Amino acid sequence: MGDQTSPLRHPARILILFLPIALLIGISMFFIQRTELDRLHTKHALDARQAVAVGDEAISRTLQWISRDVRYLAQDVGVQQLLDDPSKKHLDDLATDWVSFSNNKQVYDKIRWIDENGMERLRINYAKPKPIVVPVRELQDKHERYFFSDTFKLDAGEIFVSPFDLNVENNQIEIPHKPTIRLGMPMFDSKGKKRGILLINYFASDLLASFSQSSRLGKSSAWLVNEDGYWLKGPSAEDEFGFMFGRKELTMAQRYPEAWKKILTEDEGQFVTADGLWTFDTVFPLAEGQKTSTGSTEIRAPSSAVLESGKYAWKSVHLMPTAEYNAGMTAYNIRLFGSALLLLALFFAGIWRLVRAQLVEQNIRENLEQMVQERTHDLTQANQNLTESEARLRTLFETIPDLIRVKSVDGKYLAVNPAFERLLGVDKSQLLGKTADEFVGEDQAKALHSDDMAALDANKPLAFEEWLTYASDGHKGLFEVIKMPMRTPSGELIGVLGIGRDITERKLAEEKLQLAAMVYQHSSQAIMVTDANGQIVAVNPGFERITGYTAEEVIGKNPSVLSSGRQDRAFYQAMWHALQTTGRWQGEIWNKRKNGQLYPAWITINAIFTEDGAIDRYVELCSDFTKKKEAEQLLWQQTNFDPLTGMPNRHLFMEHLELEISTSRHTSLPLALISLDLDHFKDVNDTLGHDMGDIMLQEVAKRLKDAVREIDTVAHLGGDDFTVILASLENLNIIERIAQDILKRVSEPFRLKNETVYVTASMGVSIYPDDAANIDDLLRNAEQAMYAAKKDGRNRCNYFTSSMQAAAQVRLRLINDLRSALSANQFQVVYQPIVDLNTGEIRKAESLIRWMHPVRGLISPAEFIAIAEEIDVIADLGNWIFHEAARQSLRWRQTHHPEFQLSVNMSPVQFRNNGISHIAWFDFMRRLGVPGQGIVVEITESLLMDASSGISAQLLAFHDAGMQVAIDDFGTGYSSLSYIKKFDIDYLKIDQSFVRNLAPDSSDLALCEAIIVMAHKLDIKVIAEGVETENQRALLAAAGCDYGQGMLFSKPLYAADFELMLKEKGNGLAPPAGSPDAPAS
Repeated sequence: MGDQTSPLRHPARILILFLPIALLIGISMFFIQRTELDRLHTKHALDARQAVAVGDEAISRTLQWISRDVRYLAQDVGVQQLLDDPSKKHLDDLATDWVSFSNNKQVYDKIRWIDENGMERLRINYAKPKPIVVPVRELQDKHERYFFSDTFKLDAGEIFVSPFDLNVENNQIEIPHKPTIRLGMPMFDSKGKKRGILLINYFASDLLASFSQSSRLGKSSAWLVNEDGYWLKGPSAEDEFGFMFGRKELTMAQRYPEAWKKILTEDEGQFVTADGLWTFDTVFPLAEGQKTSTGSTEIRAPSSAVLESGKYAWKSVHLMPTAEYNAGMTAYNIRLFGSALLLLALFFAGIWRLVRAQLVEQNIRENLEQMVQERTHDLTQANQNLTESEARLRTLFETIPDLIRVKSVDGKYLAVNPAFERLLGVDKSQLLGKTADEFVGEDQAKALHSDDMAALDANKPLAFEEWLTYASDGHKGLFEVIKMPMRTPSGELIGVLGIGRDITERKLAEEKLQLAAMVYQHSSQAIMVTDANGQIVAVNPGFERITGYTAEEVIGKNPSVLSSGRQDRAFYQAMWHALQTTGRWQGEIWNKRKNGQLYPAWITINAIFTEDGAIDRYVELCSDFTKKKEAEQLLWQQTNFDPLTGMPNRHLFMEHLELEISTSRHTSLPLALISLDLDHFKDVNDTLGHDMGDIMLQEVAKRLKDAVREIDTVAHLGGDDFTVILASLENLNIIERIAQDILKRVSEPFRLKNETVYVTASMGVSIYPDDAANIDDLLRNAEQAMYAAKKDGRNRCNYFTSSMQAAAQVRLRLINDLRSALSANQFQVVYQPIVDLNTGEIRKAESLIRWMHPVRGLISPAEFIAIAEEIDVIADLGNWIFHEAARQSLRWRQTHHPEFQLSVNMSPVQFRNNGISHIAWFDFMRRLGVPGQGIVVEITESLLMDASSGISAQLLAFHDAGMQVAIDDFGTGYSSLSYIKKFDIDYLKIDQSFVRNLAPDSSDLALCEAIIVMAHKLDIKVIAEGVETENQRALLAAAGCDYGQGMLFSKPLYAADFELMLKEKGNGLAPPAGSPDAPAS
């Protein structure tokens, strides 16, 4: 008949239960899908608004800095000078400035000055890779162009911004196309007369690229559209600037009429069409004070009108295609539909099982009578089995050593076995009906009860570990307890059955084994176990890692497989003797890895004995000392040797010197200490760089090693300082021989890549025990002798004398006094006139410093300026001199002559702080009211050799402030014409060494004439220093020298005496040669 319990035979019952659930799931899925679609559209809309806003900001930011550039160019001093005096010089100067500006910006296609008649007077074209000045013959008449007329009619301060279009040259659109925005301002001379316009052509491709990059969002389109709907940045390059070609079909109005209608009527908004999500905003590119026009007859309507900033606008449009707008929903719908099908399948399966269960129950009821008869027989048999089982369980309950107890749900003991009674030391009669609180501590009772409840809640057997106290002796034992609910055959809950076993000893043993195994497996040391005969029986992973051998490769072998051969037989005999007698040995040993590499190791070996005292095993612990040894070696190397030259450093040098002095005391043989410093080494670093300087130091170190004996020590103390210890000198002549050899070797040329460099050395020698009895004095005396060698002309070797000690003490006192001299008002400024050799006029003077020491009296600058540079006092001293000179310049420009100049000497050290103090000079001059033309800065030739951009920037800053620059002592340094031209020098001061022996047909006169001709060719004035005779003055004047300075005219004077001299000379005229007022030579 078939299965009567199959649901297939009852389809109506299944459909009644399944259809309502299927309908509910379908409705829910529909609402979930709509909610997700709304969320996705909201996110896309927000992203599109942000993209449009970022694009608008990019346009606004670009137009702002273009406007700032226009104002900067229009307000430039060079422009004002040109408009007041349109000479070729001013035009060339402005062209130079504009070329530099265009080269820096690289975004301006043209920069133009168009005069009031519409004629281009100056045009800079940017022709990659650099801008050019357009020749005069190629300049064009622009008076008919709209941008000229629209800009020329503006008032002062207003800016004209052209429509955004393509550049037009000679009435033709330039190829390749150049998107262009022209910005202009009317230009006025100092009298307010309009002298034309300044116009720049901005190459707007950068603006469009910045807009496109900022606005881009996935596959969406970002467009910039003008008010007529023409694309400035469109779907493709062919769609852009259609108005320039008369193509009305290239507009949004033609291609997207529905969207353009909405965009045109609102400033901003967002809407959806069949094309996708539209987001737009209106950009007003003009700032306050800017104007534009509707165009010109060249491209657009026959008439034009000027538009204010609030009426000229572009449209920023963002289109997210429909596919992008709905992106993600297809995958989401598939997942949602799959979930719905899964739910329907699950519910259908559940209903199927429910119907089947109902049919089974119905079938069971129908066969109940037969089942009862069968069950009765089964119960009879079960009762018999139960009786037998209960007897066995009772026997087990009474005799098992494990603890057994049954507790009620409220914690009262219902049954316990004898083992449990013995644990607590309480009879069963006293336990039953009571709780654990009466036999153990409160905390332990709570813990036991908590475990009982956990087993009841789980409704299955659970294992616990519980600490219980033995009543017999009070010790605690750890018990493993199995707890489970106990029920009647009918399922009624009786309580909790607990069976426990003492596992204390087992637990301790397990923990020890786990700890030992963990140490063995994870130890960073190598562990090796051998038997009593020395055969390897086990190794740990640390052994494999350190030695390179696997366990399989060494087990069964002798540890001699690791022998390096460095230890002899006696070493191993002593080791085994210790093991046999004490059972232990430790020490350092060299082993060999599998790859043959030797390594140092620290070994500890312990013997393991059997119960009868015989050796059973040996356990070896091994630590790899390789890194420790390497670290020790590296530390020793770094502590004792210079990393650049590989020579002993100061630390090791001092140890050697102390050892050699000790040896000298015992042998009575003297030793010599040489202190060596390279001459002009700083010039090598400054001109060729520190990398080349390091190579030179390495070569110097090699040459020094080649010059000394094997028993001598050469050390590098840092920088360009070296020391040499000449030990055990049986003959003092050895010192001179080695010293001269060193001087010769160091003076030989150095080849540094493509450069040949020459340096020399200055050396000082002190001898032990003749010059000093201890290390400190010996070092100090050698350094003093070295300083004396430098002072005597360098490239020499000086021996220490007692007079050097006295000179060093004087120098130290001078350093201490110099630090406080400025605050003590000990410095004074004197002024020496600079005379025009043609007219005799005095319009210039040099500011010179004097130190009036309270004890030593007047101290020459030659004696203290170098020290001031060395101890970093020169900056403060230079600032003070400048302030004094600026005040005096202002006074004499007011009382003597409006163009009077004072020159101030600047040390190269003052340039090292990146011009911080010089900026303060400019502020001081502004506050004081001194024009820049009142100060001339005198620098040395060596400063021009510094290749750093900081020096160039500071010299240019002086020129920008109106100050002039002079090269002092010209002819004694290393500068070349290229450096003089590069830094735009105003004056050359011929050093007095060329003037001193000036005579007709002399080489000095020829040099002076060459300097004067060269300087005048470069538009540089010449000042001769040290003019002391009328003959020198006449020769210099005849050679064309511009100015003279020296004792022939006047010695340096204090300010009051200088003013008196000016009054006596009569308006600053120097006396003619041979007059009674002329100073004697």
